[in-house]
Amino acid sequence: MKIAASFFLAVRYLLGGHRVRGGIIGVGLSLVPLVVVLQVTDGMIAGITTRFIEAGSYHIQAVSREEPTLEEVRAVVAQIAGVPGVTAASAERQGLGLAASASDRTGVTIRALEHDQWERDTGLQTYLEFTAGSWDLTDEKSILLGTEVARLLEVDVGDEVSLVVARPLSGGRFLPRTAGFTVRGVFTSGYQDLDRLWVIIPFERGFGLLPDNIARQLIGVKITDPLALPNPLYQPSAFAKGREVERAAGAALSAIQDIGGTNWRVATWFELERSKYMSFKTTKNLLVFIMVLIVLVAAVNISSTLVMLVLEKQDEIAFLKSLGASPGGIRRLFVVAGFLLGSAGTAVGIAIGLLLAVYINQVLYALEWLLNAAATAGAWFARPFADISAPAIELLSGDYYLESIPFALRGADVLLIAGLSILLSTAAAYFPARRAARLRPLEILQKR
Repeated sequence: MKIAASFFLAVRYLLGGHRVRGGIIGVGLSLVPLVVVLQVTDGMIAGITTRFIEAGSYHIQAVSREEPTLEEVRAVVAQIAGVPGVTAASAERQGLGLAASASDRTGVTIRALEHDQWERDTGLQTYLEFTAGSWDLTDEKSILLGTEVARLLEVDVGDEVSLVVARPLSGGRFLPRTAGFTVRGVFTSGYQDLDRLWVIIPFERGFGLLPDNIARQLIGVKITDPLALPNPLYQPSAFAKGREVERAAGAALSAIQDIGGTNWRVATWFELERSKYMSFKTTKNLLVFIMVLIVLVAAVNISSTLVMLVLEKQDEIAFLKSLGASPGGIRRLFVVAGFLLGSAGTAVGIAIGLLLAVYINQVLYALEWLLNAAATAGAWFARPFADISAPAIELLSGDYYLESIPFALRGADVLLIAGLSILLSTAAAYFPARRAARLRPLEILQKR
C-alpha cells in the first residue's frame, strides 16, 4: 500500500467519528494550559528580570573593592562610557538607612544617583513611572520615593522626610547621622518589592552621607543587548545574528573588565542575582513538566481511540488484506491516522492557547471580576445569618507579582510544543497500528 493510499484511507476513517472528535479535543485541551503556562512564566520572568536590570541592578555592575574618591569614580565612568556597545554608564552609591516622616518610619535602600541619569538612561525612563512629581535631583536636598515608601510615610511631593544612617565607630559602636530632604517625586517600577525599598537622592549628597565602610560604590552599565550576556534563561533568537550579538556583548564585558582591573569587581545582571533567576527557571521547568504529563495522557487517549477504530474497521481491514495489502501498509495506515489526529488536536490547542496567551491579562481581569462578583453575592445572601463581608480577590496582585504580564512567548517554544505533541500522538498510534497489522482476514470473515 502506497503512502498516498494510506493517507487517503486514514482521512476517510477519521472523518465523522465521534470518538475521533474526542481524541482531537483531548489533545487540544491538553495543549491549551501548556501554552498558557509557558506564556505566564516567560512573561513574568521577562517582566521581573527586565524591570530589575533596567531600573535597579543594571546590565553590568562594576563594584569598587577600595574607597575611591569622587574624581576617580567619574574618571572610570567616562572610560566605560566610551566602550563600543555601551549605551549608558552611571555612578551610584548604595546603602541602608531609615526613612522617617512626621507620621511614620521605615527601612529603605538609599540609592544615590547622578542628577542627569534620567536623561541618559532610556531604560530608566521606560520602567520607572512617576505617579507624582518628576525626576528632580538638581537640589542637594531633593529625594525621590517609591510609591510604597511614600504610602507608609504618608508623604507627598513637597513634604519633608529625614534619612538616618549609622556611621560605625571604634569598639563596635554606631553613630546615627540624620539628613533632611524634600520630596520631589514619587515613582513606581511596576513591581512593589522594589517600590517599598527604594529612595533616590543626589549622588554628591549620597557620597558624603553614606560612609565607605557601610556603602557600596558601583558603576552601573547599560549595553545594547543585555540578554545576550551569559545566562541560562535567554538565548538569541536567530542563529547567525544571535552569535554576532553574543560576541558584541562579550566584547563589551571584556573591555569593562579590563578597565576595572583589580580595583573593580565586574558582574553581569545574572551573576548579581543568580539564585533568584535560577529559582525562576526551576519553577518554570516544573510547571512545564506537569503540563507535558497532561499532553502524554491525551496522547494515550488517541491510542484508545485508534484501538476502537481498529475494532470498528475489522471488516474493511480484512478486505484490504484480501486484496493484497501488506501488514506494513495496514500499520502505516493507522500510524498516519494517529499523526493526523495529533496534528489536528495540536492545531486546535495551539490556536486557542495563543489566543489566551495574547489576552492573558484581560482573561485574568475577567476571572477576577467574576470571582469578586460571586463573593459579593455570597456575602449578600449570607447577611441574614452572619455578618460576613466579601474579601477582595486579586489574581495578579502588584504586592507580589507584576501589575500586568507582558507577552513573552517565543516562536521556538511553540514549535517545540507542537512537534512534541504530534510526536507523542504518532508514537501512541503504533500499538493499535500493530494490532491492526496482525489481524487475520480469514478469521474475521469466518465470524461474519
